[in-house]
Parts: sequence; structure tokens; C-alpha cells
Amino acid sequence: MAQTWQVLHVMMVCRTCEGSRSHFLRTEVQAEVAMKLVTTSALVVSILTGTAGQEGRSQQAVPRGVLRDEASGEKLTGDQLTGNKTKAPVKTVAPDRSVFSDSLYGPALGLALRLPGGESYEVFRGIVARLDESGDACMVFDADTMRMAAGWTRGGLLLSGPPFTDWVYQEQRVPIFNGECVFQVRNAPGWSGDDSLRDPRTGSGAPPLGPLPRQWAKFRGWYLRGQQVVFSYSVGGAAVLESPRLVADQDVRVLCRCFQIQGDGRARRLVVATINASAADVSDNIAVFAGTVACIDGAPDDTRFEVVDDQLTLALPAFQGTHRFQLLLCNSAPASEAAAIISLAGPAPDLTPMTQGGPTRWNRGPIVTHGELAEETDQAYVVDRLMLPYNNPYGGQMRVGGFDFFADGKSAALSTWSGEVWIVSGINDTLERLVWKKFAAGLQQPLGLKIVDGVIYTVGDDQITRFHDFNQDGEADFYETFNNDWDLTSWHFQFCFDLHTDRDGNFYFGISSPVRMDGNSFERMGREHGSIIRVSRDGSRLQRYATGLRAPNGMAVGPDGRVTCGDNEGTFVPRCPIHWVDQDEFLGVVDSAARRDEMKTTPTVAELRGDRPQYLDPSEMPLPLVWLPMSVDNSNGGQVWVTSQRWGPLQGEMLHMTYGQSALYLVLKEQRGSLMQGGVVRFPLRFTSSAMRARFSPCDGQLYVSGLRGPQTNAVKNGGFDRIRFTGQPVYMPVGLSAKKNGIVITFSQPLAKGLAADPDSYAVQAADILWTSAYGSREYQIGHRDMKSPPQGWTEMVVEDARLMPDGRTVFVEIKGMQPVHQMQIDVDIEAADGTPLRTTIWNTVHVTE
Repeated sequence: MAQTWQVLHVMMVCRTCEGSRSHFLRTEVQAEVAMKLVTTSALVVSILTGTAGQEGRSQQAVPRGVLRDEASGEKLTGDQLTGNKTKAPVKTVAPDRSVFSDSLYGPALGLALRLPGGESYEVFRGIVARLDESGDACMVFDADTMRMAAGWTRGGLLLSGPPFTDWVYQEQRVPIFNGECVFQVRNAPGWSGDDSLRDPRTGSGAPPLGPLPRQWAKFRGWYLRGQQVVFSYSVGGAAVLESPRLVADQDVRVLCRCFQIQGDGRARRLVVATINASAADVSDNIAVFAGTVACIDGAPDDTRFEVVDDQLTLALPAFQGTHRFQLLLCNSAPASEAAAIISLAGPAPDLTPMTQGGPTRWNRGPIVTHGELAEETDQAYVVDRLMLPYNNPYGGQMRVGGFDFFADGKSAALSTWSGEVWIVSGINDTLERLVWKKFAAGLQQPLGLKIVDGVIYTVGDDQITRFHDFNQDGEADFYETFNNDWDLTSWHFQFCFDLHTDRDGNFYFGISSPVRMDGNSFERMGREHGSIIRVSRDGSRLQRYATGLRAPNGMAVGPDGRVTCGDNEGTFVPRCPIHWVDQDEFLGVVDSAARRDEMKTTPTVAELRGDRPQYLDPSEMPLPLVWLPMSVDNSNGGQVWVTSQRWGPLQGEMLHMTYGQSALYLVLKEQRGSLMQGGVVRFPLRFTSSAMRARFSPCDGQLYVSGLRGPQTNAVKNGGFDRIRFTGQPVYMPVGLSAKKNGIVITFSQPLAKGLAADPDSYAVQAADILWTSAYGSREYQIGHRDMKSPPQGWTEMVVEDARLMPDGRTVFVEIKGMQPVHQMQIDVDIEAADGTPLRTTIWNTVHVTE
């Protein structure tokens, strides 16, 4: 069949997957063929056409739609959307996210933090409380150990690394405090258990990872009231409220740890600071160390300072009932001024009123945007755009990490990469008036959100948070720690992705492995890294549902409880897969496998490998539903099942999103015993940003998709929130796929014109294998050479010998010479429906077994 090819000379920008190198490749590409620039450790991050990622001979045109610049409101042209910018769009000046701003983050901010004391003082699961308007005075609480890890009064906190500053291509990738601390506490229990401070946490490396055992101590969350932060936790049977604050008079600045404790009748030790004991001066009520004065006020009788090894502790006697007292620390006054310090601090406050809600914080009037309905009328699916409040008065970037609908379907909650939660109302057919309210902030990269019984839950790097709005003013008053029972380090690349529930109410999300800067291998591994996690509906129990993942940015739990997920190409992930997940399944990455010690293939991390020599057994390669070429999915998003009867003929099917290629695919599934195989076909749609998360509205039954722009994506805007609306027009696309011994059976959504459907020249098939190794990704290799150590590179063109239209008029058998199992197959289709509508598309699939 005659084809007309246009050759474009373009400059394509490629960036290594997790590295900092960038280079330019000048190449010739065919306008109707998507990018095939695939190099080891490289990702194409620009789009050439509106059909980026589609490798067919003649692709269906992508509707242009309307997309506006974030700052100016101007319509962006098609060229601007695809990266071939003839006119540079006006760019929004980003707020300085490296400053601890109240309007952006609120008075408490979750993060990992490096302190001047070095590795042994690092805070993995921290919440920094800002104590003054400027953010110069702060204390940081460690939710793993219940220690107040450090406090300072003179600034020096640098919020660097994601999500605060530009991604990972910088020297400093983790927030750091590089000023002078009033006190520090090394990474160890902040309270004694059974009168011992010995750390009960086990595992290789130091400091230990994960929270203390629940019977020792448990973090409950934090309350906000105005500028006050109140931490809630238990120590044994004692319930503790602790609020950090600053009091100041001219040059004297005092850090106050205010306690309200419901005792359990047992004596306790509270760690105050890690000190040089030989240089400290410690008495019962006053301690002086490294220029800092510590004193207590209002504590129970017989409370006294004591030094245990290198820890200054406060020994509390056994008591019942509630006691309020303060621990005061000051490095701007001498010990002789202890009485003045106590007088300046005043009496210990009653913390109970601070746990009951407070005045609104984000109250600068209503924030209103509007949606834009699609202009197309002849397509089955079109994109309506819900305008995010990009230029909101609080400075937040609307990089949407997750969302869900409330029961009415007319309002939704969205979380952002920067740590905010927003509620939008007014979602209806016209989208004329969308009203936005900032609900919460200061979360640690919440890339998943779920609403259960009207209550918002998010998952961030550090915890699943359940939010409580006590006074119903539209802002969260209590950030409850629903579960945080996984290991966490300070490495910047270890995200928690997506959040779903099953029929029994259990929660699911993915945790990435800590990928190294160059994308190869991993940093220090925790026990839950690289896993799909299941948490019981009450939050009391966490387990690894499946393991062996690298960076699973998205998953799904189907109506029947079926778990699926994607993964990101890299070490032990030759290409982006879609996994059909069974419980306890190994999904490919040896370093994060639960049973790695039982495998023949060895991990890449030396500490995990031990004295075993490096070895690879190809038979341990996973068998996902499909391996996707890089131009189809270079960085995955999540999946969603079509549960709506109002979204065309696809009810019961599964969809897959790609963050990297900003696209939506229909997944074509074929069950072969316990094995699932199949492929994907792309919807011809253009999104506002990337495609990461999706939900069906319980109100209008349409699909909503959100995404954000970070590294390794062709997304244009920082964030997007789109509605994929079914118009009632006929759907023209493949809906079924089955591999046979001598070919492929393809079922379409519409009856086909017999002439072209039965013409072998209407189909073109090529295939390639990939190698599962510890290297970054894989090249493509010609098929039929799996036993060779160094197979020839490239794709194999397969001969289509015949094509037959089946009696149902919608199914075609494409006979292929030399049909065999392949890791990647591309089937280009150029036919017509029976009504004369062109049906040009591409299927990308994997064949594990043939029938």
C-alpha cells in the first residue's frame, strides 16, 4: 500500500534516565513514525508529533484541543504542545520552594534531613516545626524514634532536592541544616523502653531503619492550631503531647519543648541531647553543654537530668494522671540566667485546646478557575480540561500526585508533589466554575490519594496520613499517622506511589527502590523498598504484597481484587512492564526481592550479595503481561479499570497510563492458564500534563486523569487534571488479542470492511527480544537467538502471509511466518471499518506462549 513519507531534520534532546549527562542527537525521523531513538541509559524527553510513542505506518491524528499557558492564559499552539515551539510560551515564575514558607508549607513540614553531626544524626522520617515567622527558628521531630532530633534559632535550613528544587541534577539533593544547632540527638530512641535506651531495631547498616516497635513507642500524628504544632505519640502506655515553641526577648532566644503526658505508672527517660559528657556540667535541674543551657520547669517531683553514655537525659519518675512541664534550651544566655530563662518561657501551656481545631490559615478568598470543554465533536473520546489554580496566592505548584472523588462526584481532593492537598468543587458537565480550597500542606511528597467514607488519605514517603477537620472549616486540623511501618532513608529517590483499596478495605501502594544517581544499582536498601505494600483497613498491619520492583509509579486494584502495577526501566528492568501481580510474586529486581537469598541471580548491591559471586540466571526473568518499547512507555504511570457503563463499550477493561509519554492505553489481555500476556493500543488523546493517576467519577461516569511534569517526561505543563469524556460516537480500535502458533487474532470494536481486513498488506509486524540483566535497561535483539550469548541487535521484520476476516466481521486472523514467543511485538494496522472509517493503529504486545 502506497505511503507518503516526510523526512524532518530535528534536534532531539536526550537525557540519561537518572544521570546528569545530556547530549544532542541529530537524526532524520519519519513524520508518521514515532521516535525510535533508544540508547542504553537514555530517555527521549521531547515529542516530535502529537502521536509521540506510536510506531505505526500511518497513525490516527491526535485532536489538538485547547491548552493554555499557566501564566498568560494564552492558547498554546500544537507546536508548543509538542515541543517544536515556534513561539515560546510565557512561563510562570516559580516560588522559592527552598524557603520554609508558611503560605506554601504551613508550620510543619515532613522531610528527610541531614544535620551537622553527620550520618549518625540523620533524620529519615522528620517533621520540621517552624517556630517563628522567618523560619529561622525550628525544631525537627523524628517520627521513627520519638526524638526531637535538633533545634536551632538562627537559620541555615536549606530545602534542596525534590520536590523543593530542580530534580536530581545538583550536588545537594536532600534538605540540610548547615547552621549552628542549639542541641542535637543522634538517631536512636528518644525515650527509654523498660528503662533502657538500647536501640531495639535490627538490620544491617547504621543508623538503624524504620520506626521503633509499637510497644516501645508509636507516632500518632500532629495537630495544627495557628502557628502551633503539637506532636502526638505514645511511649509504652503513656500518651504524650509535645509542642515545640520559641520565646525571645531581644537577643535571648529560648527553645521550649512543652509536654503534656498522661502517665502509665512507669518511670521513663527522655533524651535531651547527645553531648560530650566529659565537657558537660550537669546537675539535677540544670545542664550546660557546648554553650547550651538546659533547664526544666513544672516537671513532676524527682525529675532530674542524668547522663547515660553520651546522652543527656531527663529522668522522669513513675506517675499516673496528666502532667504538664517544659524543657527549655538556650545558647544565648549563661547558666546563671536559668531563672530568667524559666521566667521568660512562662508556665507550661495546656495543649488540649490545641488539639481541637483552630482558625483557617489559607483564607485569601475563593480561588476560582474554569474548565475548557473539548472542541472536537467527531471523536469517541475527547479531553475536557479542568484548569488548576496554577497562580494561586500561596505559591504552590500544582504538580498533581494523586486524586480521588468524594461520593457526590462533583468534588474531589488532589495532592501535589510539593506536599499540599486541595479540594475542588463544581465539577459538572460545563465546568464553568471550579472552586478550589487548600486543605492541607507540609506533607512529604504525597504521590497517592484515596477517599474512604468521605475521609481523605494520602501516602507520602513517610506515612499514610488520615486527615481530620474538627471544626469543618475546610482545613485539616489533625494529620493522623494511619501507618508508617516501613523503612525509610534520606536518599532522595525512594518514592511512595499511588493509593488504592480493595473490597475488604485494605490499602495498597508502591514503594520504589533507592535508585542511584546514575540509574544503575541502588543505595542503602530498606526491608520494604521495591515492593507493593498492603496495609490493613484499620492501619494496624503492613505487609509486602509483592517484591522485586524498581520505581513502580502507579498501580491498580481491580473490582475483583486483582493487583497490577508498572515499573520504570533500569537495573533488572529491561523495558517498562505492566505486571499482572499475584501475592508474594517476584517482579524482576533482585535487590528488592523478598527471597533474594534463595535466588541464583545475585543482587547488585555488595552488602546484599555478601560473599556470593555475581551471577545471572536468565530463567529467573519475570513474565509481565507486556514489555513496552521505550517510545511507548519510558516511565510508567498507573492503571485503572473501566467500571462505568457510561464510558462507551469498554466496561470491564483495563487502561494503562504513561508518565513519560503522557499517554493512555487500552490493555489487551489474554489469559493462558496462570499466565497473563497481551499488549496495549493508544487512545489518540493529548493531556494537559503527564498521565499518572486516573479515577472514574461516581457522578458523570467519565474518566479523569491527572499528572505532573518532572524528569523523563514529555509533559508540557507542571500539572494537569483532565476529563476523558465519551461522546457517544463509535469507537474504532482493537479490543482483543490472542497469540496462536501461526499468527495473531485481533478483535476490533466495529465491523470491518472485508477487502482491506483480509489483505495481508494491511498489516506490518516486527518483533524483538530484550535481555534481563543487572545493567540499565536493554537494547532490542533480533528474535530466534535467545540461546546466544551475544545475539544480533535490532528488530526482526516478520512476514505476514495471510489475513482472514472471521465470521463475526470484527475479528481478523493475521498469519505470521515464523511465529514464536517474543518479548516485544509491534503490529501496524491500516484498514477500514465497514462504514468506511479509516482504522489505522498500532498494537504493542508480548507473546510468552502460543496456542
